[in-house]
Amino acid sequence: MDFVENLLQAVDIARQAPSSHNCQPWKLVHIEDRRMRAQLLPAYAWPEHGQLLLLGIDRKRTLRALPSLTLEMQLSCGMFLGLLSAAFDALGFHCNWHWLDMLDTQALQSLEQGHGCRGLVLLAVQPQRVPDATAFAGLQDSVRQRRTHRAPFAESSCSDMVLAQLLERHWPEQLTGDQLHIRVERSPAFIARAAALVRQFAALDFSSYRAWKETYRYLHFDPRKPAEDGFYLHSLMGPMSPLRTRIMQCVLAPEVMQVLRIVRVPHNMAAQLAALVKDSAQLLLCSLPSDDLASTVMVQAGARLMEVWLNAQRLGLALHPLSVMLQHDRARGQLQRLAGGDRRMVFFARLGAIRQRHGECLRRPLAAIIETHGETV
Repeated sequence: MDFVENLLQAVDIARQAPSSHNCQPWKLVHIEDRRMRAQLLPAYAWPEHGQLLLLGIDRKRTLRALPSLTLEMQLSCGMFLGLLSAAFDALGFHCNWHWLDMLDTQALQSLEQGHGCRGLVLLAVQPQRVPDATAFAGLQDSVRQRRTHRAPFAESSCSDMVLAQLLERHWPEQLTGDQLHIRVERSPAFIARAAALVRQFAALDFSSYRAWKETYRYLHFDPRKPAEDGFYLHSLMGPMSPLRTRIMQCVLAPEVMQVLRIVRVPHNMAAQLAALVKDSAQLLLCSLPSDDLASTVMVQAGARLMEVWLNAQRLGLALHPLSVMLQHDRARGQLQRLAGGDRRMVFFARLGAIRQRHGECLRRPLAAIIETHGETV
């Protein structure tokens, strides 16, 4: 099997990563141009039979309605990178990650401009051992079954042993970093106070015209029409008749939602989300040491979060991110104060045992993710 076939298999795994609005903001550039390689990294970084990939944020797919979404794009690409690296490992490749925070060369700028992305990391891979078919099949099965679960969870709380397994590390620290602090909160009092904050602030998700207009673009109302990103409405709200679907399409329209603020419809929707939080047996909170969030730190945090998310999947658990609480400064500040106040919260989610699975997992085709920077003549 040549490298391109391995690359396609690895990206088929990686593209199952979760992302904000399921916008899938990643782009992967396979750098075959030897002169470009030499300008980016010293020769020892990509020895004979090695390959070089650039992972970046696709500028055309970047969410821009809120400043905080820049961090979510980096976190999402980190989750993609985690799965990509795990897939390469199962395929028998050794990975080295070269972070681009400190690299500002003309070659990198040219590469980014030519492929319409903002580079995050150079991934050097080379074959090292026989592929592990069992590990690859297990990873493939886990990512294909994983869903973001927005329905009520089972009422039971996770045991200490299960939580220890949830936080187990399997991936290299060079990939996942050591700065993301993950806390599982099971205190009923804490959960009740967090639910109160969600009730207070989650309406911002619907009442901010610019933010909701961007979100609305990722909602699909006709399941007969194929889509490659975002969500079908029934995947978010459960099965519904065609008539109710058409009604919801009108009700959720950004212009209509602005009018419905008068009768507090966004606040009622926030109350429904808060009720889900209040009924949760545990919440997952992820934070970093400070507000100084370099892209490397965020991408590594995303990889670590993906590792935990896979652990959860294997344990029969699921996550429901509550991103609205982190996208608006006041809401995030209140949540951070509730959690202790000295760390920057970057991920907040309901965590619980899955009752029922539903919903498709829309994904972009491989050809839309991978580009080649070819050999020069």
